Amino acid sequence: MRPGLYDHLLTIALQENLEAMTDPRMYAVAPVDAEDGHTVLAQFIEHLLVNALANYRGAEAAERLQRLVDKIVATLSEELGDDWSDHISIATPLRKLLAVHDEPLDSTLERPDTPLARSALLTGTRIDPSLGSQLRKELVTADRVDILCSFIRWSGLRILLDNLRQLVGQESQNGPRLRVITTSYMGATDPKAIEALSELPNTEIRVSYDTKRTRLHAKAYLFHRETGFSSAYVGSANLSNAALSEGLEWTTKISHYELPYLWNKISGTFETYWQDDEFQPYQKGAPDRLRQAIRRERSVSVETENSVTFDLRPYPFQEEILDVLEAEREIQQKHKHLVVAATGTGKTMIAAFDYARVCRQLGRKPSLLFIAHRAEILRQALGSFRGLLRDQNFGDLLLGNHQPEQETHLFCSIQSYNSRELVERDADSFEYIVVDEFHHAAAPSYRKLLDHVKPRILLGLTATPERSDQLNVLQWFGDQTSAEIRLPDAINRRLLCPFQYFGVSDAVDLDGLTW
Repeated sequence: MRPGLYDHLLTIALQENLEAMTDPRMYAVAPVDAEDGHTVLAQFIEHLLVNALANYRGAEAAERLQRLVDKIVATLSEELGDDWSDHISIATPLRKLLAVHDEPLDSTLERPDTPLARSALLTGTRIDPSLGSQLRKELVTADRVDILCSFIRWSGLRILLDNLRQLVGQESQNGPRLRVITTSYMGATDPKAIEALSELPNTEIRVSYDTKRTRLHAKAYLFHRETGFSSAYVGSANLSNAALSEGLEWTTKISHYELPYLWNKISGTFETYWQDDEFQPYQKGAPDRLRQAIRRERSVSVETENSVTFDLRPYPFQEEILDVLEAEREIQQKHKHLVVAATGTGKTMIAAFDYARVCRQLGRKPSLLFIAHRAEILRQALGSFRGLLRDQNFGDLLLGNHQPEQETHLFCSIQSYNSRELVERDADSFEYIVVDEFHHAAAPSYRKLLDHVKPRILLGLTATPERSDQLNVLQWFGDQTSAEIRLPDAINRRLLCPFQYFGVSDAVDLDGLTW
């Protein structure tokens, strides 16, 4: 026996192993509580059956599995009586009941992606469904719903609002179909969201207005089903868009069928909060108290934030790209890089962070030329570099008729580069050159620059290196990119917002139009 903690029902084999020890102080055993005996034995049998049934493989596995289960059921029927036999005997072939409808339906209702009979863990990564998608599917088939969140945002409520309307629009004979508990803590709750919830029928809301001692940080979504297949989602996700669709929130789904004792504690704790005087009923049409509490909290938050100084740091995906660039220079001795990054993922900030790394390595700010074709890009880039380097005097614009005060660190349009005859300068006068929108590099204006300069580092930035005229812009980088994060990948990694379509219906007949 390996030393350590156990919680195992004592089998004959285990008992013999323990008794073989010369000193009884080397182990500890305890009697099973009579009130808890049925759950301990059931858990033991479950593990035993899972391991035993897993040994059956191949084409005849289903038949062999059913024969074994039939023998177990026959033994139980003999012990419990014939009345149990039909209820627990397995039908042939093996099938599962998925739903019973009030009326005939053409197709089965959309179900959650995880089984109702098993618990699960959602982690917010790309391999798991988003929490918001699962809550929507649960709402469609629930009889009652309880929501417990420390704050509720309109951005999150909007994701579920249509499904909530469908839930509460049905007749209710046993109290409200939707109950919500929330707080005004930190001013994070949107009054608009609470007011929208209060407009729903068969809905009750309770709010904690005491922000000085509020202890509610729990987040839970309970879906009650009269069939006995209820579900509870418990974790770190408040009702906000970031938590439901983008954040790396860990949420455990508890199955009532699989873990009834845990479900009972979750639902019982919710009932305790619901009856607690700290959570007071929200009065429909009287939002002033909530708005005032939130306003007080937000004013305190602003005073706190104004005293904080922020550092700019790369996002993890930007850090990955920066590490690739550094590795190419140190290991491969490659100093020309093309970074392909979808619009909105911060290509300019990647260049700024990389330049700052080079500054730290050299102990100085090497000469810089940042090339773009639009004035707004150059102004934004100059602001980004200044903010990151914490130097509001860094760099200058060479744009149109503007005359820079220095020419060591220039943010220059390609038009100004050619018209000011910067090509007459020494080829190595700029140590670090950034060319934004590098897919334009095949144009003569860019070729004039690229064929002349010989920087220590050349960094090309683009979202779309492929050109419709098939001209190759990779020739300056050894015919390969250094790092890529394309649009689909950026959306899958939740760096960019997913596509969301809103269709507006009208009475206009478009059949007669020629497209």
